[in-house]
Amino acid sequence: MVSKELKAVREFEKEESARIPAEERPVYHFSPLTGWLNDPNGFSFHRGQYHLFYQNHPHSTFWGPMHWGHAVSSDMINWEYLPCAMAPDTEYDGSGCFSGTAITLEDGRHLLMYTGCGSNADDPLGKGRWLQMQCIAVSEQNEDGSTEYVKYEGNPVIDMNDLPEDCDAYEFRDPYIWRAKDGGYRALVAAGRTGEIGEDGNYHPENGTQLLLFRSRDGFEWEFGKVLFEDHRRIGIMWECPNFFELDGKQLLIASPMDMEAEADEAIGSVRFPQGSNVCCIPGSYDEETETFRPDGGYEPVDIGLDFYAPQIMKTPDGRTVMIGWMQDPKNGNFVDKKEDLTRPGLQYAVPVDDPDGYIHGPEGTHIFGQMTVPRELRFRDGKLYQWPVREIREYRKDKIEYSGLILRDEERVFDGVEGRSLELDLEIAPCSEGAALYREFAVNFAKDEDHFIVLSYMPGRSLLTVDRSRSGQSGELTARRSTRVSYNDGKISLRILLDRWSAEVFINGGEQVMSLTYYTPLDADSISFSADGNAALDMTAYTLGK
Repeated sequence: MVSKELKAVREFEKEESARIPAEERPVYHFSPLTGWLNDPNGFSFHRGQYHLFYQNHPHSTFWGPMHWGHAVSSDMINWEYLPCAMAPDTEYDGSGCFSGTAITLEDGRHLLMYTGCGSNADDPLGKGRWLQMQCIAVSEQNEDGSTEYVKYEGNPVIDMNDLPEDCDAYEFRDPYIWRAKDGGYRALVAAGRTGEIGEDGNYHPENGTQLLLFRSRDGFEWEFGKVLFEDHRRIGIMWECPNFFELDGKQLLIASPMDMEAEADEAIGSVRFPQGSNVCCIPGSYDEETETFRPDGGYEPVDIGLDFYAPQIMKTPDGRTVMIGWMQDPKNGNFVDKKEDLTRPGLQYAVPVDDPDGYIHGPEGTHIFGQMTVPRELRFRDGKLYQWPVREIREYRKDKIEYSGLILRDEERVFDGVEGRSLELDLEIAPCSEGAALYREFAVNFAKDEDHFIVLSYMPGRSLLTVDRSRSGQSGELTARRSTRVSYNDGKISLRILLDRWSAEVFINGGEQVMSLTYYTPLDADSISFSADGNAALDMTAYTLGK
């Protein structure tokens, strides 16, 4: 039942994880048992537990052949690691078990649907891309009560022979599975197109990328249904990790387009979407009878911070829609100093950087790389996607501190008890009184010592919120700064900031917008200060967060 490859990686995990001290991990954000982490997979509730699988290269802190790591939780905050669920150990997934989703079958078994990466020998572009196909694995109980995920003997269940004309079988991945009202199953899969090959050696299809809908009666036998969504080269080139679900009366498509062109906002200095990989939310309507998705016409960023990609959603038993994402910009997660020995195991896919002038890949000497966001409850109202940390995190609050009626007048201040690298800050910032002149800027500096800090600043005159990690000690190769326009409310702004050892998630105005980022200042850089250019009022509640 367990392949020699899977058995070997489980033995490695057991030995390697014992060497990783707790201090190398975030306090309450999920990190891999060993090695590298990227996309969340199979995020689901099954048999009384939340399950989180994840893209994992267990042998290195850099991207490599993808396995499915696995953990379970009763509250989505405190996770118990389980042995690796899947390894690349067959002909159809020997180059990697790429992303996918999970669902509970009628008979109570847990089904994982994922992308298998096979051979790269016949890539028509000659770029070494792997042939991609969709596969499934199903839970089976062992005699000792543990669970194995057994790959279906009929894999792959969807391959290049099932694709419509002009579909690129080497860019065909990330199935999102759900149960339809007719009792059957549906899967939405990201798919590139073939077309004329340009001078850059890539396809240049006229119609851009697409999302394909497949149908199944039982979850095992699949057939092509239709092209559900086409981008027409408007937003990026490949829509990875799609999610398709109803929320508060609106059908939402959340996906992660690659290689988007930058989109500026109306406010000077504000960016709706930066250049590169992003996450979009497209609201619309869905006719289940005809299986037709009609977008409303707009698309918005899901997270406008520096590090967020490939989120996945699930429904909780109490009816909430919850999303978790990979807290990393994919374009720079695999950087390595060119002086490293790039021939050593684990670095075959790393991206070398000449003479970096700061950190480029996590804390020095770390045994793990990558973390997830805190799971977020989603709501859709007034045409906007709202996100808020799952309510379960409140159980991890300690040492409450409150300050109210504070006035900062052209000064920078620290406050007793408000310091550290693992805490929650709830801030209400406003002019000093009704009708008072607007302050010019308010800033929070955290992860701070004499040489390092991260700054989150708000300029009400431009309604511009900016996060800047340029003083964190990072290399200039990494994006350092991002600004976004927020709703204007006479200079008032509400911020809920979750700080962990190496990350921050900023929830703006009740979750109307979110900014996520990572940073690697020294852990003893734990000061937090507040400053105002002009006169600003501040109410603050702070908690230490810990398990």
